[in-house]
Amino acid sequence: MKTLIKLLIAAAIVFASWKSGSAYWRFYKLKDGAQEAALFGAAQSTAEIHNSVVELANELNLPLDPERVAVRRTPNHTYVTASYTEKIEVLPSFFYPWQFNLDVDVLTMTPPRDAQLPAK
Repeated sequence: MKTLIKLLIAAAIVFASWKSGSAYWRFYKLKDGAQEAALFGAAQSTAEIHNSVVELANELNLPLDPERVAVRRTPNHTYVTASYTEKIEVLPSFFYPWQFNLDVDVLTMTPPRDAQLPAK
């Protein structure tokens, strides 16, 4: 009987680890894609970077609301912020809401085409 309980506990831990690990893997793919879009998007507008982040979230099947994605630029930085809540199944038929916050700050050497440069 003790062995059966230990096996059930071990199975529950493996199940929860697999489900939460998969959710974190998709989050890190989104974070990497947002960082790549901000880093190599100097020739793109903020709306184009926003659309590429939202499109990547849709490809990864993430519950990311496009209104919760913000892209902001300064002459040498591009900031991408987003947040979403995903329900992770930690036990069969038991879901836990997990908040994911994306904060990307990319240093760029060339000013973006839509940046407001200070007057000299």
